[in-house]
Amino acid sequence: MSEANLGANDWSLSLIHTKMSPPRLAKGRVGRQALMGRLSEVAQRQLTAVVAPAGFGKTIVLSEWHAALREQGHATAWLSLDEDDDDVQLLGRYVVAALGAAPEDAGRRACELLQRDPLTPIKTVQAVLLNGIAASGRQVFLFLDDFERVNSRHSLALIARLLRYAPANFHVLIGTRREPGLPLESLAAQERVLMLDAAALRFSNDDAQAFFERVDGVSLDRTGVELLNAASEGWVTGLQLASLALRGAGDAPALAREMASRKLVADSYLYESVLTQMPPNVLQFVLRASVLDRLCADVCDALMGAGSRSWEKIEWLEQHNMFIRALDDQRRWFRFHTLMSDALRRRAQVQFSRELPALHQRASQWFAGQALWPEAVRHALAAGDVEQAALWAENCASALIDRSDVPTLLGWFSKLPAELVAKSFRLRLAKAWGLTLSFRLSEAECLVQELHEELAGSQQRDAGGTTDDHAATLPAELAAVNALIAGFADDTPRSLALGRDVDESATLAPKWARRFAQASQIFGLAYDGQFDEIRRIHAAAPQALAEGEPIYSSVYRESMVGLASLVEGRLREATEIFEKALLRAESAVGRDAAAAAVPSGYLVALHYERDDVAAAYQVMNGRTALALAACPLGSLLRFCRGAARVYARQGDVASALVMLEEAREVATERHWLRLRAGCDAETVRLLLQSDRMAQAEQVVTELRGLMPAQHPHPPGSFVETWASFSVAAARVALAQGRSGEAVAPLASVRTQLDAAGMRYPSAAVSLLLAMALQQQGRSDAALEALEIALRYARVEPMVSSFVDEGPPMFELLLKLRRDPRYRELAHLQLIDGLLASRGEAGAKSLVAASGRGASPGLLSSREVEILNHISKGLSNKEIARALRVAPETIKWHLKNIFEKLNVGSRIEAVQTGLGLGLGMVRRDDPKSAASPE
Repeated sequence: MSEANLGANDWSLSLIHTKMSPPRLAKGRVGRQALMGRLSEVAQRQLTAVVAPAGFGKTIVLSEWHAALREQGHATAWLSLDEDDDDVQLLGRYVVAALGAAPEDAGRRACELLQRDPLTPIKTVQAVLLNGIAASGRQVFLFLDDFERVNSRHSLALIARLLRYAPANFHVLIGTRREPGLPLESLAAQERVLMLDAAALRFSNDDAQAFFERVDGVSLDRTGVELLNAASEGWVTGLQLASLALRGAGDAPALAREMASRKLVADSYLYESVLTQMPPNVLQFVLRASVLDRLCADVCDALMGAGSRSWEKIEWLEQHNMFIRALDDQRRWFRFHTLMSDALRRRAQVQFSRELPALHQRASQWFAGQALWPEAVRHALAAGDVEQAALWAENCASALIDRSDVPTLLGWFSKLPAELVAKSFRLRLAKAWGLTLSFRLSEAECLVQELHEELAGSQQRDAGGTTDDHAATLPAELAAVNALIAGFADDTPRSLALGRDVDESATLAPKWARRFAQASQIFGLAYDGQFDEIRRIHAAAPQALAEGEPIYSSVYRESMVGLASLVEGRLREATEIFEKALLRAESAVGRDAAAAAVPSGYLVALHYERDDVAAAYQVMNGRTALALAACPLGSLLRFCRGAARVYARQGDVASALVMLEEAREVATERHWLRLRAGCDAETVRLLLQSDRMAQAEQVVTELRGLMPAQHPHPPGSFVETWASFSVAAARVALAQGRSGEAVAPLASVRTQLDAAGMRYPSAAVSLLLAMALQQQGRSDAALEALEIALRYARVEPMVSSFVDEGPPMFELLLKLRRDPRYRELAHLQLIDGLLASRGEAGAKSLVAASGRGASPGLLSSREVEILNHISKGLSNKEIARALRVAPETIKWHLKNIFEKLNVGSRIEAVQTGLGLGLGMVRRDDPKSAASPE
């Protein structure tokens, strides 16, 4: 892709495409036959590391290998790294983009996934990438130059993960000045790594001879060549510097002997000698151009002024081999060698330091004109123009929010000076969107409150401190993000009020922001029982995506419409809406995108409820880690609870409990009480079925302590939270024979659900109420409660809620069937169908535990022990207490377990461990039930 087209390309905001092209190979370079001969070894290794100090020709060697492999028909990708890339999200995007541009479409799917739905977690994208490479059928080579720029733990872990799970046809080659922080020992033990150091790169005397023979204006005998090569210790750049000093010298051999006697490598005066040999106009050009990380004739003309004819200077530098590299085949973009750039910048700082701010300012203006905002901001900051930097950053941040590229946005903010962000209303508003979509709701709420107060107090000036025409939209945008925060925080009355404010506002927010606000309004209306109003809004709103609109906002809004149908109890209608939303997401961005995760969570629960366990498994399979990272509360609750029931139906209670424990940890981290209550209620059901009364009591006790002293008014979604708690407490009471303590709370909750128009959860509570009344000896009342649920189930596909209650429910159904008061044909047919399902429940094992190429020997005994504890449903803190270590130690071990088993969640680790026969005790094992925990 040419740089000229980047202004219209979404990724121009975060990616510089010239970094993804290898430097153009210079004509007349010395062929390194020994190094080229090692190419066959490279193709047999997962990692090849070329490690040497600056100037030893690492980039040239890698470029030659790249060209040779491409000529052989292999898929190749290139990435030149810089300091900004030491960010796991940005680095991941560059790697995906580079491989996405490679032949054979090896990274195409991952690339499209990131472009279309940037909210998708980078680990999910990485898995898609590796699968695509494995399926390509071709050898794929990824070159990472200047790898010493990557230092952060998370960035190194990303590359290490690529190597650990790389298919046999994927190879990574890195050029670095120092040994990389990668697991070289484990790779070397498996003979998967090839290391080349400075000794392998040094020029031999024959190489040096060939080099000087290609240098115009230098006549040097063999003795002189050997002296210089010995003095430079085969340092390629040292020989190049020497050639520049020798060019045109009257007695080159004598000068060579003099230079060699002064130890070429150590002499800093040589830099000055090279610079002084440049024509004055070229020297002035390179000194000023050194402010740029990459340069082209156009940006240099902007720096130097009209008529500066920058292309002529660049061409002269190329012709005279003055440490400048072409970055693309069109030879439009260039950069100086690092040694040259450092020398020029030191000289420029001394020679005309007062002119440097103006140069940076001109560069900033030029990059902004090309919509290359990150570079525009960087140069504005270097110029000391904070206000201009803020304006460019606002443009960049707004565009990133437009496409939901939250990870890039938040990484971007981490690089901006705090004072710059503090001065810009728009930047802080964009940051609020980023924090909200990352579920960092407390931070987002504090920031929005700050912005609201500032906006309210700025009646005599524009809200953002700028004079742009879009300042009037700021109140609507602020209200929209505030509405989304309320929705994500499960504050349904506030979500409704704020969403309605945006809908009724005279000022217009961007289309995607209005979609989020409308989704928040629909969410609030659903838990306020205003279902007719939701249908009116949905019918009036445009269904088609606006051009350039992020898919996530559209799918999220449609999912809230589906949620309203689900809350109302229209299960068939809800299923249809969610299936359409999922189809839209998967068609646009693929199965592994965050947008696809939102409706999938609801569909898992709906498919399971209608007793289509295979369909539920198909939707949830492989999505657990994505759901935990990307799903909002309601979707994640249905996903985890539905997935737990699927596992339990298969007889895998261990995986079901681990699934719920993972959701519990997310609930604690994000302060989602409804998620905690819903998953705890399901945990209690499974524990009681496994005769683990003490643990079930503990779960209820902890949950009771989290319930507020006073219920909110209006209750909104809290009625669902309270229903889950009441059901959990009632189950324990029933298991202990205290039916009298269960009946009244269940009847009260059912009344609240009926008042809210929530027919489906009301019917589910009626089932438990019926069993409580039966245990209390009130058979007639029990059958009446059961009949209420049956009347609902005759209209909507509610099946598994009956089946999962087990023998007590089947006995009640038989009793009702025999009662002459309930002889309606529809009742009898439904009851017969439910009774028939009794023999099939739990009989089918849909899948074997996922084998991912791992082997039991990969885990240490301590890691197997921890995995065993996880399979019993213990939290990190509980495991730490059992093993007498710090919780941080457990987290560290868990990270290693996930990496070794190639999984993204605790549930996947347990399933993989069971499949590998790691000697784990299943949670439903009678021995584990008796063990004291």
